[in-house]
Amino acid sequence: MFYFGKMGESGMKLRVRWALRMAVAVVAMGIVPKAQAGSELVLRAGRVSVSSRPLPFQPSEAKLPSVFVAQWPVAVSAELRSSLEARGFEILRYLPEDALVLDAGRAANRHLTAAELGARAVFPMAAEWKISPDLLSRRESTNREWLLVSAFRPEWTASVVEGLSRIPSVTLLRAEGSDIAVSAPLDVLEQIAAEARVEWIQELPVWVSLDYSMAADLPVSSGSTPALTGYETGTRIMGFEEAWSRGYTGQGQFVALADTGVDTGDLSTLHADLKPVVTKGYALGIGGKLWGDPQGHGTHVCGSVVGTGTMSQGSLRGGAYEATMLPASIWSPIMDNLAFPSDFNKLFNPPYNDGARIHTNSWGSPRNLGEYDSFSVNVDRYVWEHPDFLVLFAAGNSGEDADADGRIDEGSVSSPGTAKNVLTVGASENLLAVGGIQKPVGELRDGATKWGVEPIRSDLLSDNPNGIAAFSSRGPTVDGRMKPEIVAPGTNIVSTRSHHPKAGVLWGEYDAEYVYAGGTSMATPLTAGAAVVARQYLVQAAQVRDPSAALLKATLVHSAKDLFPGQFGMGRGQELQKPRPNVHEGYGRVDLDALTQLAGSTVFVDEKNGVAAGSSIALSFSLGAGRGIRATLSYTDAPASPSSGKTLVNDLDLELVHPSGKVERLGDSTNNLEMIEIKAGAAAAGDYVVRVVGRSIPQGRGSSGKLPYALVVSSTGNTLKASR
Repeated sequence: MFYFGKMGESGMKLRVRWALRMAVAVVAMGIVPKAQAGSELVLRAGRVSVSSRPLPFQPSEAKLPSVFVAQWPVAVSAELRSSLEARGFEILRYLPEDALVLDAGRAANRHLTAAELGARAVFPMAAEWKISPDLLSRRESTNREWLLVSAFRPEWTASVVEGLSRIPSVTLLRAEGSDIAVSAPLDVLEQIAAEARVEWIQELPVWVSLDYSMAADLPVSSGSTPALTGYETGTRIMGFEEAWSRGYTGQGQFVALADTGVDTGDLSTLHADLKPVVTKGYALGIGGKLWGDPQGHGTHVCGSVVGTGTMSQGSLRGGAYEATMLPASIWSPIMDNLAFPSDFNKLFNPPYNDGARIHTNSWGSPRNLGEYDSFSVNVDRYVWEHPDFLVLFAAGNSGEDADADGRIDEGSVSSPGTAKNVLTVGASENLLAVGGIQKPVGELRDGATKWGVEPIRSDLLSDNPNGIAAFSSRGPTVDGRMKPEIVAPGTNIVSTRSHHPKAGVLWGEYDAEYVYAGGTSMATPLTAGAAVVARQYLVQAAQVRDPSAALLKATLVHSAKDLFPGQFGMGRGQELQKPRPNVHEGYGRVDLDALTQLAGSTVFVDEKNGVAAGSSIALSFSLGAGRGIRATLSYTDAPASPSSGKTLVNDLDLELVHPSGKVERLGDSTNNLEMIEIKAGAAAAGDYVVRVVGRSIPQGRGSSGKLPYALVVSSTGNTLKASR
């Protein structure tokens, strides 16, 4: 569907005067998805030439194993998938390029040759393809480690457990959904991977809350409350005040979080800032029966999303203070840490069924940074199956300058923030000179090692809102995807304080009701509050019915503020080497002032039917002189296999056709988020076309095989205000 936003008569006249006249044109372009199908597999274990693999299943008398890989000489299509399913094969995973992992267990004829199957080659899935490279490099070790073994399907978990029980040195810890936790020496990895129904083996993650720990650097309380400046909560920098003044406060929206719990966990004694907006809670931690917060982290996070500011006379509010919050505790009293069932249906279903369409998570695993692991797969699968559910994850706090070149190193994003379909959030700096932690980062615990070179060393944590926090994790992911996609203030943020007797004061006490904290943990709930406000805006101002997660994601990054060149200026030590998008800020900092003015000059496309492979859908429009163009494409992609070296399954491309006929395209076959931007004054006047092209769709939706997407297109460089 296409939405122009709610406009009065005067707004429509302005639109005509500025010649932003949008017309929808759906065209079949006859585009060939790919000139030639792939001849090799792109795996985490490396690139594997199909022609070099043994083909033991070619002879007609050979029987196909239950699980095998087939690679085709043509692009995988909806027709091919339907044909395989009709013959009794179950499609387990797509592997790049043009290969499928298939289960032949129900096939009527398992004595097929590759040619009869229509495939270029058919072969077993090698054991070494199923093992995380980090583990594979240590496979001779006899040291016992905790491992996560994932089956292809939940229904196969029991048979995998039975197979593992036959390996004497493997000890079962627990099994749930598709995941099996075991203790085993690494020298039996190949034996575990030899089980046909095993998909992946990795280290068992240790979940941590992603506030940056400053316990050794806490200030000594002065006993007095600092005077308010308006920047304490981080909302002012993000443009929340302007959004609130226009009536967008989250009213009517439902949002959820999973964290250490919230305050007392008792609705009758809950923090006064949270009592009006928290209607129920869930205890989802292993062994947990209560959703109170013994640590303090979850309460702070909750306040940044929905805190009403009651105890500060409205001064210290969360971003969406009139929304309804559904919090879950994933704190385990048994582990005395975050620990929850690995089945994400159990994590997301309760709040989803109660109406939440945004879910924020300020936790992750700092092991194997940048990897698309089993948990990334599980989150992507849930969003693929619930495309109206926007999930946010903190990027992590593993940013450091290990090579001492004066710039933060790349490749440090935590899982599940490495998932494709989530909105991953990094931390920019707040603007606060008094309160919390005010030391230069080089003087913090481990600061001399992590940030010991200028200009980082002398940087204060919250002195420049155009800077990225030194600790904030940077992308890209191991397979080259852009993460994080967006940033928000995450240093010296003031929010609600847990009254649980065991709760700490995080980055320091503000007063009896509020504490300071910092980390991508703090940036993420602020962004979640922005997503709640954005959803309300799309529904009310742009009149979008049931906006998809892809549209919410596109709208937030489309309106974000580019922080280039960062806090240190140009030249030596320049923080951001290029304008957005980049792996430090993504597409920039959340800007709700800009977002809540989009409707008058913007078209929102929430295409839920989708585009087919080999075709395109186009928007045609005329642009007046002196204007600019910004187009943002986002789509929810099918989950990949953790064994894949390239995790993008479906490939949609964004194109801009200029009046001259020139076609501008990114040709991005890595990310499911793209933007084409021409600054105001740099675009020639005339007729333009924005196209969404179905380049390759091996796993679309339903029998049509089409892929839904969201597109946001704006004319930039005008002063049009949204009419109400």
